[in-house]
Amino acid sequence: MTSFTRRLLFFALLYTCVEGLVINMTFPSKLGFVVKDAALVAAYLSLFLNNQGQGFGSLDRLRAPLFAFALVQSLYLLVPEGLPLLARSVGWKMRLLYIPVMYLAYRYLRTFEDYKRLVYILVAAAVPVSMFGIYLYFAGSAPLRAMGGTYSAMVYSTTGVWRVPGTFTSPGQYGHYLTFNVLLAASLLFAGGLARRARIWIWAAIAVMIVAMLASGSRTPLVLAVACIGLGAISMRRVGKLISISIVLYAVFAVGFATLGAGVADRVDSIASTEHISRFRQTYFGQMFLTEMAKEPMGVGLGAATIGARHFTEFNEVILMESYFGIVAIETGLLGLLTVLWMTAAVVVMMWKARPLMRFAPVTAAPWHMMGLFTMTAVVLLPVGTLLDAAPGNIYFWLAAGMAARFYDLERWRQASTLGIAEPAEPVMYQYTGPGSVA
Repeated sequence: MTSFTRRLLFFALLYTCVEGLVINMTFPSKLGFVVKDAALVAAYLSLFLNNQGQGFGSLDRLRAPLFAFALVQSLYLLVPEGLPLLARSVGWKMRLLYIPVMYLAYRYLRTFEDYKRLVYILVAAAVPVSMFGIYLYFAGSAPLRAMGGTYSAMVYSTTGVWRVPGTFTSPGQYGHYLTFNVLLAASLLFAGGLARRARIWIWAAIAVMIVAMLASGSRTPLVLAVACIGLGAISMRRVGKLISISIVLYAVFAVGFATLGAGVADRVDSIASTEHISRFRQTYFGQMFLTEMAKEPMGVGLGAATIGARHFTEFNEVILMESYFGIVAIETGLLGLLTVLWMTAAVVVMMWKARPLMRFAPVTAAPWHMMGLFTMTAVVLLPVGTLLDAAPGNIYFWLAAGMAARFYDLERWRQASTLGIAEPAEPVMYQYTGPGSVA
């Protein structure tokens, strides 16, 4: 990967931190929506033009399901019926445009130091973004409106608490952004080897991001973060570290509830409500998914259930759906549903097969677990979530998948080199020869 490609990747990732605010302030202009897309497309072109025939290791296993999914989505884009072409293009973009981020992430990582550099940059950017969200929680929507941010809907929870969008266009996107950065920071704590100042800074960043997550009112990102940290610690047998992290998180939650008020506490308490079971059965599948599928088994057209497509059609023409699998099924029918299930299952299988090798890998076990578990738990929640239907969730999903695959291949090559076992060779500049080093 060239330095130019790296800069484009970093620009796109950092731009996602403020994309929603830019869109807010420039709406109804559509330019803010495509800035990161242009950077990513340029990065894709640069990567593949300079790839020199190199493979992508474990990611090559995903070629067949990715091709099938991309083929179905692209064919539906060409169907002239349904929504206007621009609206269909938004649906196509949300399905496919961010998948190659996985390849950028794979080629970006050469050593653990590359990963640490990425974590430090992204977490450093997440701290002011978190503080801005906390500020908005107390100040209300007035400062956002004063900056020209009139695009975001004023979303309130059932307890009457304003769900803060932060620098994003929705509290859900804000919550997913914070979750990913919490996991990045936690991976360094599990990996160890940090200087005292770095540990203090990482802990402080996690605390600020969790309080901001509570202010956003998003429950799914909170579940994702806690589940990934807990499962990762158990898998790596870091029970002592899990206990220490749990104690600190308990203190952070206590301070957050006391500071943000009872409404936020009630919102978090509702995670354990049995009401979600009936909502899952009746609303997601009984009223929306199955009903719409029965009406149009071949789908109603790309973009029809993509929330971003509303910018290029009438809002009432967009079918509101809180399930990514449901969105794909409604838009592209049974073919779309089967291929997206194949694709996401292939990602989960790839991660699961890597787990025995990565459980006790020196240095890279922690980042692999955080990134791998993020992708797997995100897939598990796709029947009742739309993380892959909006940025930055879809970008971070594929970024995490690419990094997890890269860590697995680096560890596989390291062990093969140590034992003298023949393995598919990589070019020297990428070949892993030991923890944290490059030949």
